[in-house]
Amino acid sequence: MLELFIDAKGSVVKKSLDTQNIIKNACLFSGSTYLAQTMFFIRGFLNARILGPGLYGLWSALNIILTYSAYANLGSLNAMNKEIPYHNGMNSISCAEKIKDVTFTICVIMASLFSFILIFVAIFLWNKLPRSEAIGFIAIALLSFINCIYAFYQTLLIAMKRFLLVSQANVIFSILSVILTIIFVLYFNIYGVYAVAVAIPLLTLLYLLLKQPNKVKLSFDFKETFRLINIGLPLVLRSFFESTVISVAGLIILIFLGKTNLGYHSIAMLAAWFLIYFRESIHRIFEPYIYQRYGETHSILELKKYLFKPTLIMSLLFPVILGFYWTAVTFFIRHFLPKYIPAIYPFSIILMSVFFISFAPTAIAFITAINKQKIFMPVYIIGIIIVAAISVIFINNGFGLMAVALGILVAFFFINAVIYIYALGKYKRTLYKCIVYLLKLCIPLLYITTAVIVNEVFVSNSQYVFLDALKLIIKLAILFIFSAPLIIIANNKTGIIKDVLCLMKGKK
Repeated sequence: MLELFIDAKGSVVKKSLDTQNIIKNACLFSGSTYLAQTMFFIRGFLNARILGPGLYGLWSALNIILTYSAYANLGSLNAMNKEIPYHNGMNSISCAEKIKDVTFTICVIMASLFSFILIFVAIFLWNKLPRSEAIGFIAIALLSFINCIYAFYQTLLIAMKRFLLVSQANVIFSILSVILTIIFVLYFNIYGVYAVAVAIPLLTLLYLLLKQPNKVKLSFDFKETFRLINIGLPLVLRSFFESTVISVAGLIILIFLGKTNLGYHSIAMLAAWFLIYFRESIHRIFEPYIYQRYGETHSILELKKYLFKPTLIMSLLFPVILGFYWTAVTFFIRHFLPKYIPAIYPFSIILMSVFFISFAPTAIAFITAINKQKIFMPVYIIGIIIVAAISVIFINNGFGLMAVALGILVAFFFINAVIYIYALGKYKRTLYKCIVYLLKLCIPLLYITTAVIVNEVFVSNSQYVFLDALKLIIKLAILFIFSAPLIIIANNKTGIIKDVLCLMKGKK
């Protein structure tokens, strides 16, 4: 805990430690997150294959309930994630403890209420529902409660910068989930799915408690409760509205284009959204540093490095990742999912929207640190209107799936451009300068997009896997040559490559 309270005399050391720790945590947390997501993807595939469409459809429907249970804490977890590092930066240990206890109380009460309602529904409909469905409601009730407490404790550890422990838990229990799925689902079918779903977060929670004990108690402070909800509700609604943008797009496809096109769209979204976890992990890593630094200084100038440098790195290097990812994924779809080839073009557009979601990974935390998070709600509501309007208009003009992909791209460009320009406005004097700066950040994306198009034009695809694999290697080599200038510029401007290499070599 000593690193949380370094005074002004140690500012040079602290800066060095912050840079080193951020890079280290980014590697650990991002790597563990992607490994966990890969394991959960495998787990989902195994569940689908073993259960069959009917029971897997039941489990998918129950997961919709589980998804909405995550909002039962009313944003208190988001508020705790902000307020604990902030008060640690102010050396207000008693306030941080109070926030922890009040948040825990909100989570326990709301999770208990949500779970009780589900159990009541299961008992009330016990004789009217198939047994697998009734037990499924009870399983989701238990899972929603456990998930809420687990999310509380994980958020607490992240607020305390315990990224290594969280990363270890991500890896260990995501792998264990696959092993348990093979054992239990094969023998117990849908009931095995319920058992594994409940067991994994419970075991993960127990592991975290064992490794990092933290005393919590119930605290019924209504004034603090409403203060935390007031801070966190706009943040949790931001997440809700971001999901709604995607949900509206899927609903429009189902209504206007049918289930088959929804299947193509789902594959495109699944492939593109895999990269979103990179943005999320960086966002979670920077949050405690930003909130704590603002608590220490209450100066927006002190947050400047957390806004500009990560954005510059992402704008230069993330398009490189997108280019390599697009080239590899389209090869995979052509040869291993040939029925989903119509998904490739919308996937290309949706992947570009991922850039605009991710290029400024710290802007949301920056705005939250200065308590301006209420701006998120109107911006996301306008984004929902944009995706709906563009999708419907262009579908009616014969653009099919590309209409919806374009709607998603424009909506997320608008949302994230407004959010970033709002943050940028704290340092740039005019809106014109903010827009020009934003457009400059988009140049690497246009550059890599051009490189990908050149690749596709001059290195044609083959219907034979082996030959196309050789061409894939050529494409990746050409793409690397095109990407080299961006990597060099990123390193010259930020020193990111040097920092990562020093970390890998163990240098201080």
